[in-house]
Amino acid sequence: MSKKAVQIIAVVFLFSLIYSIMRYHVFEGVGSKDFALYVFNKCLALTGFILLTINFALGPAKRLGADVPDAWLAARKEMGIVSFLMIFSHLICAVLLFGSGGYYAKFFAAEGGISAIGSWSMLLGVLAFVWLYVYNISFKVSQEGDEAFVKLVTSRGSITIATLLAAGHVTVMGFKGWLHPEKWAGGMPPITMVAIAAFLIGFGFLLFGRR
Repeated sequence: MSKKAVQIIAVVFLFSLIYSIMRYHVFEGVGSKDFALYVFNKCLALTGFILLTINFALGPAKRLGADVPDAWLAARKEMGIVSFLMIFSHLICAVLLFGSGGYYAKFFAAEGGISAIGSWSMLLGVLAFVWLYVYNISFKVSQEGDEAFVKLVTSRGSITIATLLAAGHVTVMGFKGWLHPEKWAGGMPPITMVAIAAFLIGFGFLLFGRR
């Protein structure tokens, strides 16, 4: 892995880890027993989401005239792989937590079953993950005879839809908490809101700078 990729990934991961610990353990009072699967899972999700956004935004930002170093552009594939692994790990942790029923009460209806928020958030998340998986394997398929497939998966429209699905997953999950800043632990916005803020910056570059 290139030095620049390691640096970017390390900075994003450390930011996500410190933010998660400060918000949930320090200010919200979440017990230390919940670090490994609950709080660290939030770190994985935020890290993967930010890396994914950076990965897709760098090329368009360069085309729009931003001073993006070549080393950053060369690190995109490695960032994409790490992003996929982070999000995949997040998915596994989320399934384990979801099954317990104690961490995501808003995902369950009072009368039983999954709530509308839970259903839509999970659906959008699964669709975004499936696309991300297909996107990753598109670089491993034979280029001869598969040009149309690779071109479709890596097209501006495909990536735009996929990033919107990922953003939809995060938004549906957390938007209610965004509306009540007086309830933010330590005045720190929810992690879903931080993720969307990063997404909006990256999506602007993607929308106007990708061919």
